[in-house]
Amino acid sequence: MSRRTPWCSVVEALAAEGVEYVFGLPGNPRHLIDDLRTRDDITFVLVRDEPSAVACAYAYARVSGRPGVCFSNPGPGITNLATGLLEATSGSVPVIALANGVVDAHDGMGAFQELDGVALLRPVTKWAVRVTTPAKTPWVMQRAFHLATGARPGAVFIEIPSDIGIATAEIPDYRPRPPAARSRPAGDDVAAAAQAIAAADRPMLLCGAGAVLSGAAGQVAALSTLVGMPVFATPGGRGIQAEDADLFMGLVGLYFSDVGKSWYLASDLLLSVGTRLEAFSTNSWQYWPQKAAFIQLDVESAAIGMNRRPDLVLLGDAALGLEDLCGAVAPLVDRDARDRRAAEIADAKTAYQTLVDADAAERHRPIRARQVVAAVNRVFGPDTILVKENGAADLWCYYWPYYKVLDVGDCVPMAEQTAMGMGIVGAIGAKLARPDKKVVCFAGDGAMQMAMKELATAAEWGCGVTWIVLNNRALGWVQYHQILLGQEPFATDFRVSPDFAAIARAQGCEGIRVAEPGAVDDALATALQANQRGVPALVDVDIERHDYHPHFVELHTARLRQ
Repeated sequence: MSRRTPWCSVVEALAAEGVEYVFGLPGNPRHLIDDLRTRDDITFVLVRDEPSAVACAYAYARVSGRPGVCFSNPGPGITNLATGLLEATSGSVPVIALANGVVDAHDGMGAFQELDGVALLRPVTKWAVRVTTPAKTPWVMQRAFHLATGARPGAVFIEIPSDIGIATAEIPDYRPRPPAARSRPAGDDVAAAAQAIAAADRPMLLCGAGAVLSGAAGQVAALSTLVGMPVFATPGGRGIQAEDADLFMGLVGLYFSDVGKSWYLASDLLLSVGTRLEAFSTNSWQYWPQKAAFIQLDVESAAIGMNRRPDLVLLGDAALGLEDLCGAVAPLVDRDARDRRAAEIADAKTAYQTLVDADAAERHRPIRARQVVAAVNRVFGPDTILVKENGAADLWCYYWPYYKVLDVGDCVPMAEQTAMGMGIVGAIGAKLARPDKKVVCFAGDGAMQMAMKELATAAEWGCGVTWIVLNNRALGWVQYHQILLGQEPFATDFRVSPDFAAIARAQGCEGIRVAEPGAVDDALATALQANQRGVPALVDVDIERHDYHPHFVELHTARLRQ
């Protein structure tokens, strides 16, 4: 117990919890900033706009496995947090948002920038709270870290009113949160699941974000190899396995590969791990192996049966549940059947990879996005974090094996909210979390125009990341709907298209424009060299319009017939 301000107590809590960075935009420096100035173990990263602070915290948390922390100010500073916090809670990413609030003594009286931030952000967070008693600050911070990193992680919002935040009071010392408890599924449930898996002819393993957050990569690989069952990922589950692994078969739903979809739909057992099976992972629950038994492993009881009723339930931590399954299924495995499945998968993947390699190697003018995606994979190679954006052209990097995440954990996806621009900015947070890794983000020109103000932030912090702008001078996905409906494009073309390369150079980055297919590899090599010097790079590629993966086209044309 000592006399200090709540903001001083907040900084003490951040240090005790091992926070490295706070991303944000300061207002009055007496709120948080002055207290951070006294520490050399926490760095404040100044962004150009409050939404960017949440995007950086989101990507930092996803890559590091530790909570990302951001800071903002009253009124519009708080409203600017909403989208990113919604994405974090949707994607089970631990983010703690701190905000200076309006003066408590004037609450309800028409104070400058007055806003009920707690009411605004409660629907998009796990917990939203306003600190009105200084002595309660350590408890609030401990509770925030506990909830943000709990069984299913998410976002937390803490508002400290301006007058209370700088008032000196007797405040208890901070005590770090206790280690998170991890639960195992019931033994009888594990035994029943093991029996079902061993009896299946075409089992499959589908991993979501919960598998990644649990650190279950080793257990996923062990069970997959033991049984001879292919591994699939939702967008959130990408990074659970190196995608050149023998039994990895790509993403699901909108993002199926031909070879993966064939196995998936013919499967007779589906084991899902840490996924709520939301709409984008299942094409609104239309893609489902109709003859498959369904085993659902999840740590959150509310996720069980949310949209598909499982035949067997394993309620518990993903890593611990898979570990127990490995032990239970090992004596039951039919080794001949396992080897047959593994050989069948290997043959199918080899044939499909040959087709993809030939397709990606073709040179077209305008350049096709598939060529660029495959070239980035080849030039940047292993130890490259893929930060994903949301648009029709950059979806090519979702389509394995055109792009493969080559190392466990090296993927930052957006959640099902798919907030455009967050990936572009999030690349900065990813690089700060893992400066030893290369970082690449694919983006459409629409998304880049929403976020290009932060290129200077990347340059300022020496973040050697590369953005690949797949430029079709339009909101391509929206326009594609118009084309399928036989409509003339309306309100979807950019009649004035920025010179992204020039804008990048003006903000201290390497800027390269590519219009010829033969120049792609050299441009990427130049970008990589800049990154190795700590210089961000943007490669602006003129691409063919409406050149989409066949499965994307098939799905969208099928919807027209419904």
